Amino acid sequence: MPFIEIIDRDATEEIREVATKDMTDGLCQAFGIKPEIVTCYYFSAPHYSYGHAGKYGKNAENFRIFIKVHAFPRPQDAKETAAQAITEAVATAYGASPKDVIVYFFDRSPTDAFHAGKASA
Repeated sequence: MPFIEIIDRDATEEIREVATKDMTDGLCQAFGIKPEIVTCYYFSAPHYSYGHAGKYGKNAENFRIFIKVHAFPRPQDAKETAAQAITEAVATAYGASPKDVIVYFFDRSPTDAFHAGKASA
């Protein structure tokens, strides 16, 4: 914990490799944590799995890359710093506009995270 879920489209391994390193580095700096506890999971959404502004698939105007950060609660300023670093990392790695990178934080209590069947708290 924390872990990052990335929903992208047709990304190469090279793009994901760069994004993984830079997102991890940014999150670690913002949260004051070590990279050994950060995991990234990638999910691809082909054009037929996406709709935006009432338009579907290839007709959708923008494809947004969604980032979900699941972590123990952090102060708002740390989340803002992390969101900026993650946005920059993804925009650079994917060649995307920062406005098309969306970051959501999902705070998890240590009592809700289990490793090897044991609560983290």
